[in-house]
Amino acid sequence: MIHAAPFEMRTEIQDGSARLMLVGELDIAAAPRVEEAVGLLLAQGARELVLDLTGLRFIDSSGLRMFIILSDRAKAEGWRLGLVRPAGQAASLFSVTRAEQSLPFIEDPHAER
Repeated sequence: MIHAAPFEMRTEIQDGSARLMLVGELDIAAAPRVEEAVGLLLAQGARELVLDLTGLRFIDSSGLRMFIILSDRAKAEGWRLGLVRPAGQAASLFSVTRAEQSLPFIEDPHAER
């Protein structure tokens, strides 16, 4: 019996800006859910989207591919995408593949200072 990896999303929307917090394991089953959520946020008028990856424990290649597609889509469609870097093993995917050099990572504006 195959069990789906635990994954959840939380959304905050304020003044044309949206924040999507991803928690758990981002894999081939979860990536389409994120893409759908992004589409809904854009349809609701969000022009700036922050994907908070700090709650992710694992990201597979389909998740990486989704981030690359969303980055390209943001440039083509004129909205802003920012990724808040995950920690630990989830972060290593971006450095090993060198995707961190081309993806729009930002400092977390909600981080405790």
